[in-house]
Amino acid sequence: MLGVASPAQAEKLNAGFVLNNMGAKEKVGYISGVIEGLAYSRFLRDRPNEDGMICINRWINKDGTKRWKKMEALFARHADKSVSVLLYVLIKGECGE
Repeated sequence: MLGVASPAQAEKLNAGFVLNNMGAKEKVGYISGVIEGLAYSRFLRDRPNEDGMICINRWINKDGTKRWKKMEALFARHADKSVSVLLYVLIKGECGE
């Protein structure tokens, strides 16, 4: 069947896969989507307060080049971990839990 991921393919979508197998545009799109998901989740938890969501959405744009290097280093050290978990760890330092 076309377009359906097999279980083996789904298991590979970790930090190592993102770092080593995705092109630049794919990485940006995937990571941006994960960050947007974390921000929306934060909004749902904190609503009507939007401060946490706004902090998370702005996080990537604050010193972007430095952030990307930090993410890539973390992804390389923890290649077997979920991208969302690793990004959560990075973001919570500035935006809280």
